[in-house]
Amino acid sequence: MSNEKYTYWLRSGFYSGLQKAAVLLFGIGSVLVLTRSLSKNEMGVWNLFLVCTAVIEIIRQSLIKNAVIKYINSHDLTEHPHIRTAALSLNVVITVLIGILLASFIYPASSLLKAPELNQIMYIFLPGLLLLIPFSHFEWVQNANADFKGIFWAYSIRQGLSFLLIILHMLLFGSISLIYLVLYYNTGILAGTMISYVFARKFLQRGGRIQKAWISKLWHFGKYVFGTNISSSIFRNTDQLVIATYISTSAVALYGVCLRISNLVDVPSQVLGDILFPRSAKMMEDGNLGGVKYYYEKAVGTILAIAVPASIVIMLLPKLVLTIIAGKEYQEAASILQITILYGLFLPFIKQFGTIMDSIGAPKTNFIVLTITAVCNIFICILLTRRIGIMGAAYGCMISYGICFLITQVILYRKLHVNLFNVWKYMLKFYPECSVFCNNAFP
Repeated sequence: MSNEKYTYWLRSGFYSGLQKAAVLLFGIGSVLVLTRSLSKNEMGVWNLFLVCTAVIEIIRQSLIKNAVIKYINSHDLTEHPHIRTAALSLNVVITVLIGILLASFIYPASSLLKAPELNQIMYIFLPGLLLLIPFSHFEWVQNANADFKGIFWAYSIRQGLSFLLIILHMLLFGSISLIYLVLYYNTGILAGTMISYVFARKFLQRGGRIQKAWISKLWHFGKYVFGTNISSSIFRNTDQLVIATYISTSAVALYGVCLRISNLVDVPSQVLGDILFPRSAKMMEDGNLGGVKYYYEKAVGTILAIAVPASIVIMLLPKLVLTIIAGKEYQEAASILQITILYGLFLPFIKQFGTIMDSIGAPKTNFIVLTITAVCNIFICILLTRRIGIMGAAYGCMISYGICFLITQVILYRKLHVNLFNVWKYMLKFYPECSVFCNNAFP
């Protein structure tokens, strides 16, 4: 393959890849520190807090982000200010509503999850929630313009400062409480917002007016993405919530560490999803379904080329990996880690399916598929967890991901004639092509 075919992927993927890697590395760094400072119960509560904040960010992003990217990439420059203004208006309204609901229902939710400490730290998070309004707006605008440099620096400062404050606190006081963890989490959001503005301001031209037509368009597109991402979030977090409800927060700590490690393997999928969406959206506007098919197969093949070797190493040496990252106390989670790594190989297929469906204007299809499988996952996880304990949640997720994989591949074949053989072909071709490219780029 010629060097030109890699140009888009390298240019867009460099900073996007750095951003995803930085977020996960700081996340792993915090696990290295916190598992050796917090009790398993406190670590379980912290994992539940991260689950809650992740769901909140997913809700906000799903209603607006993809719609902004799609419409900015498919409309004239004169419409861009109006699109951005409508997006910001929705952002404010949605975030305030989430804050009200959070303040109203976090106490009973904490009781249900057997994590009373969660109630207090979620209230402390509310100022950080408001800071996410400008932070996310600046991110989405940059993303829509395929400018990932500012996003990288914003997330690096956000995660890095929080991590640095945790380290300094530990050095000064020897231990850290959940309250300080949330305060440092909020501080990171504030710093990231200021950095993000510096990079996003060139895209924030004035002149936009709040137009009902654009608010309606963004909402109409976003409502299916919202439903899809809620289903996806339920899909990905049901296991931890079921474990908290039926076992304990200490068990959540064990399971959560395994998921953090598994997420390392998922970095390429997240990176290529950010790149693929605006690219395939433009191709769809030109009616180039063949190009969309190619990018799906190529993206998944490239992800697997990186993920499969990493997954094999982790599956063969789970206790060593857990000892390095979380300490000997977490070695008992080795069998859980092997299962989470195994079903994680379904994620590239499923995630890129969602990206493609949204970009070709079929978010409803994505919503229906993920909603059905998310509901199935709830019942499967509850049933197996009650029967065989924490391993039941892992097996339940693996079964659910397998079902979702089969459904998505049937749909992709019917809509785009996607061929799984091509995915594996691109995976195997990645290694020699990457070698040739590197030799040409760095003779």
